[in-house]
Amino acid sequence: MGLIKSKKFWAVSIIAVLLVSFMFLATACCGTSTTNVSTYAEFVDALKGTSEVIKLEKDILVEAPIVVTREVVLDMNGKTLSNEVDIWDEGANAWAIISVREGGVLTVEGNGKIQTKENDCYAIDVMDGGHLVVNDGEFVGNISAVYVYEGSAQINGGTYSIQQKSEVQGKPNEFVLNLEDAHRKEDTASIVVTGGTFVEFNPQNCKAEGDNTNFVKDGYVATLDKTASVPTYVVSAE
Repeated sequence: MGLIKSKKFWAVSIIAVLLVSFMFLATACCGTSTTNVSTYAEFVDALKGTSEVIKLEKDILVEAPIVVTREVVLDMNGKTLSNEVDIWDEGANAWAIISVREGGVLTVEGNGKIQTKENDCYAIDVMDGGHLVVNDGEFVGNISAVYVYEGSAQINGGTYSIQQKSEVQGKPNEFVLNLEDAHRKEDTASIVVTGGTFVEFNPQNCKAEGDNTNFVKDGYVATLDKTASVPTYVVSAE
């Protein structure tokens, strides 16, 4: 009996080793695909491909909206997307440095920054039923940092501010996050906030969609940061 147990033990051990080896090879062969980009042209080309992750290797100057129409993760890798030439062209629906369109799903992470040219465009917009997820980073826009025309945005983290203020009386900072009114009323545009830091904007009590607009999900709260030099609200779980 001792010999039989020994054979069984070695057989099980060999099988276990083979399984671990197979899993390692499967992970190596079939892991997340990443495309590294260093220029605007490379970024645009990468979005035409199938890589699950696009990772910035350098700061990039954007020449026109970067349009996302598929599911992809943007790893900012601590880098900056910015524009020095005007992007805004209302006739062409060119409103932001990044535009999530046609049912695309974009997740932004990697603690980078989207810095818009002052008095020009938004940092990110969503239209055509797209979906945006932001986990971290810094987003500096004009009038709005994130604008959802039609679709949805999930704000889990990041810092949001604007340079150009709104000219709507009594609402200079009330559109840092903003929805298109018609689509909000149709329930086809939404923003849900579960984290993040908002400069001169309270996502739990603002005027973006009328008095007392609340973008913050139930179970979360926006708290005034008493150490900040200007009114700043931080969203966290209650």
